[in-house]
Amino acid sequence: MEMRELVGQFMERMQTLRHLLPILPDEQLYVRFESEEETAMVALGKEPAAGREPDERNVLTVRGSKKALCSLLGGELKLQQLVRLREVHVSGSFRHLLLLESLLHLAKPYRHVG
Repeated sequence: MEMRELVGQFMERMQTLRHLLPILPDEQLYVRFESEEETAMVALGKEPAAGREPDERNVLTVRGSKKALCSLLGGELKLQQLVRLREVHVSGSFRHLLLLESLLHLAKPYRHVG
C-alpha cells in the first residue's frame, strides 16, 4: 500500500475518533513523512488547517524507508521502536514526537482476529 494512502487512512481515523480531540494541539502541528520515494504532510489540530505556510517550530519530520513508515502508519511498530532501531529519524520537538506517537497508537487500525 502507498504511504499517501496510509496517511489518508490515518487522517480519516483521526477525524472519526472524537475521543482524540482533547489531546490535539490548539495550534496546528504539521507532520511531514518522508521516504526515499515520496513525501506526505498532514496538519493535526483542533481547528482545520489554514492555507498559510507552517511555522518550522510546529513541524515534525519523520524520515525513513517506505517500509518503516508504512509499518508505523499501519500500527505494526511504534515510533520510538523505529527510532531505537534506527529505521526512522525524527526532527522536531520531543513533545511533538510524543504527541504523534500517542495519536498513532490511539488511532491505529483494529485487527480482526477470526
